[in-house]
Amino acid sequence: MDRKEIKSEAKKLIKGNKWNILWPLLVISIVTSTLTSLIGPRYEIDPTSITSLEQLANIQLPTPTPTQAILTTIVGLISLTAGIAYVCYVLKLIRGEEPTFNDIIKCLKEKWLTMLLVELIGGIMIVFFTLLLIIPGIICALSLAMTSYIIVDSELSFEEVLKKSRSMMKGYKWDYFIFGLSFFGWILLVPFTLGLLLIWLVPYMIVARALYYEKLKEING
Repeated sequence: MDRKEIKSEAKKLIKGNKWNILWPLLVISIVTSTLTSLIGPRYEIDPTSITSLEQLANIQLPTPTPTQAILTTIVGLISLTAGIAYVCYVLKLIRGEEPTFNDIIKCLKEKWLTMLLVELIGGIMIVFFTLLLIIPGIICALSLAMTSYIIVDSELSFEEVLKKSRSMMKGYKWDYFIFGLSFFGWILLVPFTLGLLLIWLVPYMIVARALYYEKLKEING
């Protein structure tokens, strides 16, 4: 896999498209964070009353009620599936189409169950292998790296999605790991730009990963 070519293509695609890539993510984040703050327990803490680290460590956080816990979990699941549905928007964008937020909503309505099952089963698999050893857990996570793209790009069941991701990543797990690490230097620079670098970096990484999937898809026919 030509990682430099993928990243170069990603840089070209985000020119003039940064806002188009970012705004759906911002909408999802604002909606879910607002819902979480509305249904979650209230933190009645006066920051000016904290005068020592000991006081900070001894702060008793409010315990959510069963209803709040359930609602918070539901919002979390909505956020998770919406994040996967967002991949549909990104794929359309890099394929030269004109995606809308309705594409995300439509994908969410049609495939929410598959998304949840893939995340649940995949998460269990990753945790299981991680408990054995860290490296097998990383390998498992890499083998399932394409699941989000496959879900929104096909009509496969959750079992088939997991199987296809493992098949696509066969022989490419190490390459994809290095591909991910290649962004680490940019991530380290984010604090030095007061976070402003994220306006460029987030779209860049999102598009580059989607392009990696496109190349893998071509290779696998």
